Amino acid sequence: MSRRFFPGGASKWRRFSLIFAALSCLSSCAASPHLNRSQSSHLIEKVPFFPQEIYQCGPASLAGVLNYWGIPVTPEEIASEIYSPSAKGTLNIDMVLYAEKKGLKAEFYQGSVNDLKNKIDSGFPLIVMVDYGFGMVRQNHFMVVVGHDKNSIIANSGRERLKAISLKGFINSWKRTKFWTLWITPRS
Repeated sequence: MSRRFFPGGASKWRRFSLIFAALSCLSSCAASPHLNRSQSSHLIEKVPFFPQEIYQCGPASLAGVLNYWGIPVTPEEIASEIYSPSAKGTLNIDMVLYAEKKGLKAEFYQGSVNDLKNKIDSGFPLIVMVDYGFGMVRQNHFMVVVGHDKNSIIANSGRERLKAISLKGFINSWKRTKFWTLWITPRS
C-alpha cells in the first residue's frame, strides 16, 4: 500500500514519517525566553493563568480573560460547551459567543502590534490566535497576551505563565492567522 504513494517502498515512508515527526516536535517544543521582569515595560499581572490540557488552548485562554473580568469559570466548564472533538480544538466564533453569553462584550478583528500594545497599556488582556505550523501544515494556538517590552510579547500560553516570545517570532506566527485578535471587555 505504501508503494502507491511513495515509490521505493515503506523505507521512504518511514523516513518521511520520522522527518515529519522531528519537525513537528521542533515546532511545538521550541524553547523560548522567559520573562525577565526588570525588562518588562508593561504587564497586566492579575490575569489568572490556567495551564492548558491537550487541544484546550481556547478554553484555557478564555477562562483567564473571563476570570480577569470577574466571571468565575474553569477551562473545563468552557470546554464542555464549546470544545469541538472533530476539530480537535475550539472555533474562534464559539469563543466570541461564549464570552457574550457570560455578559461581556467580545469583538474579534485583525489586530496590529501597535493596537495590541495600546490595549495592554490600557489594562486589556487580549486573546490572539497564532499559527505555529509550517508550509501548508497549520498548528493554530490561542494565547492571552498580558504584556510587552521592547523586544517581546508576554503571554500566558500553553503550560507557561508569563512566557516571553520574541516580537519577530510572534509577528511571524500571528501573521499566518491574519493577526486574529479577540478583545473582551465588560459591557458599559
